[in-house]
Amino acid sequence: MRTRRFAIAAGLLALAACNFDILNTNQPTQGDLLSNPTRGKLEAAATGVFSTSRSGIQALIWRLGSMGREGINLSGNNQPDYQEPYSGPVQAGGSFGGTLWLDRFQAIRTANLYLQALANNAALTGPDLMSDAERAASRGMANTMKALAFLYVIETRAQLGAPVDVDRQVSDGPAPWVSEDSVYGYILGLLNSAATDLTTAGSTAFPFSIPPGLAAFGTPTAFLKFNRALAAKANVLRATALNGCSGTPANCYTAALTALSQSFVSTNPLLFQLGASHDFSTDPGDQRNGLSEPLDGSTFFALVSDTLDAQTQTGGAKDQRVLDKIAPKEGDPQSLGGIPSIPGTLKFTIYFSNGGADANHPIPIIKGEELLLLRAEANWFSSTPNKGQAITDLNLVRQNSGLLPPTTLTIASTDAEFVAGLLYERRYSLLWEQGTRWIDARRFQLLSTIPPAATDGNVPEVMPVPSTECDARNLSTTTIGDVVTCTPLSP
Repeated sequence: MRTRRFAIAAGLLALAACNFDILNTNQPTQGDLLSNPTRGKLEAAATGVFSTSRSGIQALIWRLGSMGREGINLSGNNQPDYQEPYSGPVQAGGSFGGTLWLDRFQAIRTANLYLQALANNAALTGPDLMSDAERAASRGMANTMKALAFLYVIETRAQLGAPVDVDRQVSDGPAPWVSEDSVYGYILGLLNSAATDLTTAGSTAFPFSIPPGLAAFGTPTAFLKFNRALAAKANVLRATALNGCSGTPANCYTAALTALSQSFVSTNPLLFQLGASHDFSTDPGDQRNGLSEPLDGSTFFALVSDTLDAQTQTGGAKDQRVLDKIAPKEGDPQSLGGIPSIPGTLKFTIYFSNGGADANHPIPIIKGEELLLLRAEANWFSSTPNKGQAITDLNLVRQNSGLLPPTTLTIASTDAEFVAGLLYERRYSLLWEQGTRWIDARRFQLLSTIPPAATDGNVPEVMPVPSTECDARNLSTTTIGDVVTCTPLSP
C-alpha cells in the first residue's frame, strides 16, 4: 500500500524542469489537484512530498563523499563520476558537477504545489474540508521538508549562493539569485513558520501517512522536534557561511542552542543512531538504497585513509566507528586506469543489516549523535560560551561511539584545537552519510588539510552552478580552483 501511494503521488506531481521553468507532464492531474484538493488527493500529494525529498540523496552522499575523500565510485560506467572530484576539472555541464540541483528543486516544486492545493482546500465543503488545525499541521510538514531540500542545495553550492524565489511562472524569467547567508535565512524562515504551524496543530493528527523513516515524528508535536533539529543545523551551518549570520556568527550559534533545546537531542548513547531518516524499499515502484552494496560489489569503496587517519582505542584497535562502518572487499580489488593510486579494497558497511547488504536500509537525515556534535560546536562559539559542556558532548560521542579515550581538549584550548577535535568526531560519526568531511573542511577554511589522494589532484571548493542555469542568465563560466562555474552573484 505504501509503495503504491508513492507511485500515485509521483505521477500526480510529475515534472521536468530546467532553470525552474517547470513543464508539468501531467497538467490535467495537477489541475485537478489544485481545483479540487480533496482529502484523498492531498494525502497522495503529501506522500509525494516525502518521496521526492529522498530523490538524489544517494548521489549527494557519494559525490560529496568523493570530494571529501571519504569514498569513491569505481564502477567505471561514467568516467566523470570518479575522475572529476579527484583530478578535475569539475564541470558545470558534466554528469558529475552539473548534478545535485534539479532533483532538489523538483522536491521544492512538489512541496509548493502541495502547499497551493492545501490553501485551496479551504474553499471545499463537507468531509473533504480540512480543519484549520489539519491545514496547519500539513503546512508545517511541507515547509519543513521544503527547507530540508534548500539545505541540501546550499550545502553543495556554498558561497556561490542559490535562488529561493522559485515558485514562479515561465514568463517571470529565471529566479533571482541570493547570497549563501540569505539562503540560510530563507531556510530558517521556512522552518520557523513551520514550527508555528506545528505548534498550532498540537495534538491534531496529520491527515496523511508518515513514512517509516519519520515514524518517531508522527504527530505535529513530535514533528516539531525534527523541525527544531533542522533549525539547529541550519543555524550552525549559517554561522560558518560566507558573511554568515549577517556577520555575527555567535548569534546563530546561540539560536542553534535554543533550537536544540526543543529538538530530540539526548545524552543517552542508546539514542545516538536514532532520529529522522529517508526510507527505502525493494517494493515495486519504490526507491532502493543503492549505497548498500555487498562486499564483493564493484561500485562504492571506502578510501584507505579513513582507516589510517582513525585514532585508536585503548589496546590498539581502531576507532570503533571505522570497525563498524568499513570492511575489506571480498575478491580482487576494483581498479580503474584513471586513478591507479586508489584501488578499491575496502567497502562501506554502514547500510548493512544483519551483516549483509540491505537495499531497504534507511539513510539518516539527522540523528541524535549529530545533534550532540552540533551542540558542542554551538556551545564553544556562542555569544555566551560553555566550553566545558562542549567538551562533555564531544566526549559523550567519542567515548560511546568511538570507544576512544577522552579528548585532550580543555577550556583553555584554542579555537583551532577545538575545531580539529570537533571535525574528527564529525568525520567518523557521519562518515558516508552526508558529505560531512568536505562540508566541514570548507566552512572552516580547511580544505587544504584533505589530501588530494590522486596525483596532481585537487579537492574542489564547491559544486558548480549547472550550465543550464548559467545559460539562462547569459553568464559565462570562470574557474574557482578546478571548478568550472558561473558566478551569478558577481557576473
